[in-house]
Amino acid sequence: MPDRIKGKTLIARDEGDDASGVVIKLYGEETNGAVSIIEQPFEPGFLLPPHVHQNDVWLYVLEGEMHARVGDEVVKATPGCWVLKPRRIPHTMWNAGPEPARIIEVYTPGGFELFFKDFGDRLSQGSIGLDELNRLGEPHGIRFFDDWIPDLKAAYNLRVIGE
Repeated sequence: MPDRIKGKTLIARDEGDDASGVVIKLYGEETNGAVSIIEQPFEPGFLLPPHVHQNDVWLYVLEGEMHARVGDEVVKATPGCWVLKPRRIPHTMWNAGPEPARIIEVYTPGGFELFFKDFGDRLSQGSIGLDELNRLGEPHGIRFFDDWIPDLKAAYNLRVIGE
């Protein structure tokens, strides 16, 4: 049986590659594409634009609280909760709580973590609109849309990440 893991066996709390605040803990290439993992802070009032992509994402809340909309279902996740955001199902997430949140996301298959490098590089140049997000996301299999944004911003007093 071939070895699956090409990288480290242990990834310490302070290890990982920083992609403008998103810490890439495990690259897909380290697992032959099976999985990748990121850790990220999520500030109060931030909304990730709704989107769909070609991989499944498991969101785990370490600190704070996160809301997610997956299809037509809205959930509130607190520390210790997992939220599944399945491939090809429209979804979004936001922090409506008063405190910063910290989350882990697990991507299957791996590879999507590379989007955060492109996004972070572009965000350092200034605000990003939906067209630019889609240009950045295309090579990574993600497509953003704005259908839910006005309602979510109004209901939870949010601002879109990248604006």
